[in-house]
Amino acid sequence: MSKFVIGIGSQRAGSTLLHRILDECTSVYMNPVKELHYFDTLYGVRHQNVLTEFSRAQFDRDLKKIVDSDDFGFIDQKFKNHLRTNHILSTRPVTQVDYLDLFRPCLMGNPLLGEITPEYMILPEEGVKHMRKVVGADAKIILLARNPVSRLISSYKLTKVYGDRATGIKKDEFNDELMTIVEGESNWLYCQDELNGYEAALNKYEKHFNDVLFLYYKDLFTHPDKIHVVLQDFLEIDVDINRYKKLIKRKVNSLEDTVRIDNHLKDKLEKRYSNEIEFIKKYFKISEI
Repeated sequence: MSKFVIGIGSQRAGSTLLHRILDECTSVYMNPVKELHYFDTLYGVRHQNVLTEFSRAQFDRDLKKIVDSDDFGFIDQKFKNHLRTNHILSTRPVTQVDYLDLFRPCLMGNPLLGEITPEYMILPEEGVKHMRKVVGADAKIILLARNPVSRLISSYKLTKVYGDRATGIKKDEFNDELMTIVEGESNWLYCQDELNGYEAALNKYEKHFNDVLFLYYKDLFTHPDKIHVVLQDFLEIDVDINRYKKLIKRKVNSLEDTVRIDNHLKDKLEKRYSNEIEFIKKYFKISEI
């Protein structure tokens, strides 16, 4: 039976890069649909309709690629997995989906299967227990941490650029809009609070899984040799350090430093997340994040 490597978070903290490192630098077969959103949809963290529509859009893009192409050499096992997974998730509720089925037809010859869905970080405990039942207590769980303030700002940038009502980033308005959200205690902000709750997530997963790795976002870029060794020891497989170093030369899924917040808002956010910031500093033994 295949074993699993599951990235559980955090959103805007390097999950796309980690997916590529595992996919391109190790023998782990990473699902080509990077965020399956299986367990979080199953336990109400994400609404079923959101997953259905997202999967349908990806499925339609795959079909268009086939229809528009004159050369079908790209239709390999991995492409079939991508197409099939999106078809399943766009046509069935997750309550009727076998998690392992989302990796077909790429099960044979792949003893390690993986995926990364940041919202798994905020699964209720019953969801974590169910994940353990499905993937086994010996699954390798990886959680990425980032400065909570920087992560929140990056998350809000993402909503401005790619959200359902994306308007783009207007530097003069960004700070005021985000301040209004913070002062208004919106549902979006409460969700960001959960996605910054690294200690709670770590405790929850360590309670139910044998192997949980906690990594610091900046270390992925600034200490590749260290992370290379850590990943090899944790996964118990080879990690190609040369490919890894090539990957981190270019930022993955970056919004760049397009806007800055003023000191008043920064202070307000740092105060809000002071406990989370101190936890990261203490855990990774660093003075600044």
